[in-house]
Amino acid sequence: MAEISKREVVAAIGPVDDLIVREALRTGASQIELRDALAFAEGPSNADADAYQALSGRMRRLVDLLSVAIHLRGTRAPGRA
Repeated sequence: MAEISKREVVAAIGPVDDLIVREALRTGASQIELRDALAFAEGPSNADADAYQALSGRMRRLVDLLSVAIHLRGTRAPGRA
C-alpha cells in the first residue's frame, strides 16, 4: 500500500497546521488507514477507550492527530485557515 501524501491529508481534513500534516505523514499510513482513522476520530467510537486501545499504534497516532485537527478546525475564527 502506498503511503499518504500531503495533498491527501489536506484533502481529508482541510487546511491545518503543517506540523499536523508532517506528523501524519510520518506515521507511514496508507490511504485506507487515513480514511479509517478520520472516520474513527469523527465518529462516536472516538469516545470508546476499548475501541481506541484495540487500534494499532500507528492508527492511534493518526487518530490523535486527526482529532486535534478536527478540534482546531472547529475553533478557528471566521475567515482564518
